[in-house]
Amino acid sequence: MQMQALNAVFEKQSGSIVFDGKYTNEYEAIKLLHTLHNRPTHERIIREFLTALEQLHHVESTGVASQRLREEGNQKYKSSSGDKELLLSACRLYTEAILTAENANNELCLAYANRGMALQDYGYYRQAYDDCACALEFGYPKKLHHKLIMRQAYCAWKLGNLELLEEHIHSLRGMQLNESFQRQLLELQENVQHLTQHKGAIEEQPVSAGESSVHQIVNEASSRGRYMIAKERIPQGSIIFTESAECFVPLEKHLICQQCAATQLIPIPCPNCHKRVVYCSRQCRERHKSIHKYECAAYKRDLLHMLGISHLALRLVLTYLPLLTPQLQKQRNASELWHTFISLANDDNDDDITAPQYLKTLRMITHLDKVSETELTYHMLCANLLRAYLFECTDFFDQFADTSAPSEDWQLFIAACILRSSGQLMVNGHVGDAIMPITLGLKEFTLLQPKLWDRPHHLQLGSLHKFSAFQLVTAMNLPHLSLCNHSCIPSIRTKFEGRSVVNYALRDIEANEEIFNCYTGDCKTTTFKERRKQLKNTFKFHCCCVNCRRQHPDEEYFMFETYRCENPNCRQTFVPAEKSRNWWKQLDGDVLICDVCKEAQNVYWYEDFLVLFEYYPNPKYRRELFKEFERMSNHILNYHVIKLYWANEIVNKAFNALKEGCPLDDVDYEEIVCIIRWQLDGITMRYGPNSIEYITKLTYLWDLIALGKYKCCTKKMQTMLDTLKFMASEPKNIFLNYYHDFIEQHCTSD
Repeated sequence: MQMQALNAVFEKQSGSIVFDGKYTNEYEAIKLLHTLHNRPTHERIIREFLTALEQLHHVESTGVASQRLREEGNQKYKSSSGDKELLLSACRLYTEAILTAENANNELCLAYANRGMALQDYGYYRQAYDDCACALEFGYPKKLHHKLIMRQAYCAWKLGNLELLEEHIHSLRGMQLNESFQRQLLELQENVQHLTQHKGAIEEQPVSAGESSVHQIVNEASSRGRYMIAKERIPQGSIIFTESAECFVPLEKHLICQQCAATQLIPIPCPNCHKRVVYCSRQCRERHKSIHKYECAAYKRDLLHMLGISHLALRLVLTYLPLLTPQLQKQRNASELWHTFISLANDDNDDDITAPQYLKTLRMITHLDKVSETELTYHMLCANLLRAYLFECTDFFDQFADTSAPSEDWQLFIAACILRSSGQLMVNGHVGDAIMPITLGLKEFTLLQPKLWDRPHHLQLGSLHKFSAFQLVTAMNLPHLSLCNHSCIPSIRTKFEGRSVVNYALRDIEANEEIFNCYTGDCKTTTFKERRKQLKNTFKFHCCCVNCRRQHPDEEYFMFETYRCENPNCRQTFVPAEKSRNWWKQLDGDVLICDVCKEAQNVYWYEDFLVLFEYYPNPKYRRELFKEFERMSNHILNYHVIKLYWANEIVNKAFNALKEGCPLDDVDYEEIVCIIRWQLDGITMRYGPNSIEYITKLTYLWDLIALGKYKCCTKKMQTMLDTLKFMASEPKNIFLNYYHDFIEQHCTSD
């Protein structure tokens, strides 16, 4: 409904926009909107739209709902008696109470206090400490403050933070404490001496990788623009460079930390955002305040997810504008503001490697001059809507009250900046992925899943395969990575580490060789036609990389689409025509025809396989299914997409059978192991041995090793362990814990 309303607003506005001549720049495009004769009507339409998006918030009703959830959590907590699953179940209910309470502070503080108690019992000490601080922040009864400060002191001791422990002990000494709390205080004082001797340090959040260049050099040529070359030979697997994104936004309403992009968190929400913005810690919430204070009202209206890349463009402006304002505050009008801004973007005095990220961002290319008028109009209207939002719903423009230019000119300038950033991000933005538990909903949090964990960051036996999925979770601004030109045969692989990236060499890169990224699927996962279309539509160029200049640019892709003709008089290999390539996904679709003898294929083997798959629980049919899976190789070659797909389905079926109590014997496990190993070889061929696709599917094999169903030699295991360096630290630590808890003991020396 909201998208329909937005489309209706844009439709009303776009009808009066008439472009006169060739596109000039973002400022002139926005000025066109600001000089329309019916602009007052446009402004009224936007104000009505923003007002209609407002969602009423009844503190009393949310408080009642939060209280009910908290009381349910109390029941779980009281019955837990040390049971880890019940403790996490209580934490989930307390979390729902926190999210539901929003700014009903009388309930919010109680929910935080109770969750902190349960988290402390479970062993999440840093999160429990933060919860106690949040409870105090939102008005926890003063007469009970000693309870929370005692918990904070205990958590500080567990975290090894001597300074905080001494601070809380000092506070407790000045309070009236009963005998029980006096005993606890004495124990904590003894712990001070222990920490003093060991000089412990508090558990810290992982430090984001700063931007650093290990091997590369950036050049610029007038005919090609900026690009990246190696100044020395870079061996395969080496880190080329790292970069930390100063700006990112979550995708698809994912509830990840808005400051550090942590995906595995126990949420601390903004209490005003209707459950739409969360952080992994109070520290991250505080650090993000300068941005969120201008986005909060938009999140309350659920506005930002409708605007796609324009949201990230807005965040770029909010982040970088304070760095630019000192150079803009004396400009007298929008035109002067814009020309000063552009002069900064065109100033190449700073070396590309050492320049601040905001300058690198200003210099990113934009292709707004190449888009259609319809697409340009859409981005203009998005930028103008965000300008109106900042003016109508926030105090954003108050910061320019003492500058030379009037508010109206600042509004025009800011809209132009948002439009420019949108154009840059269309061709320079990146999307970050993260390994996530399968079937985890958008409103669920990994660390609070009772059936997943044995203790903090240690999975239950047989649960690693639940991390066999990955999702795109962030849109990021990475101007240094954007210097890498496109190739359908990339030479780098990017690991997303929260809001940072680490870029590895996919192969040996020679000195003075250009370093390439891939903006689409590569030549093994997409066709030349698909890539050409996407590159033209989005990036406005035709690729001329080594692969695209080949006589047969789809040769590597067709390795996974090749059949052997069933006609005994032919038996030649062939790749089907494009229209029938996906015949197996819907059997009543296009017929598979050999392009050599032109004979239609019977595909009886595939139909037989589907029937056997339906009867998987029956041991007799299951054994026949395994045989039929092997016999597929008589009809499809190499690591065909059909066989890779069904390998995944068979493995999933096996693990679902285990979950449902269906008995599998040693022969079954042996077959499943063979299928997984074949699948991993196929994934290695298509995506690479260090790909996220390989790592996530590795989880099934590790679970079978952990369950004692497969013995793996230490050499093969070390090869698998080596791939973990290409994982983000959050899931990597979980994988390593699982290895030490359950797998190491099952490895053999053979």
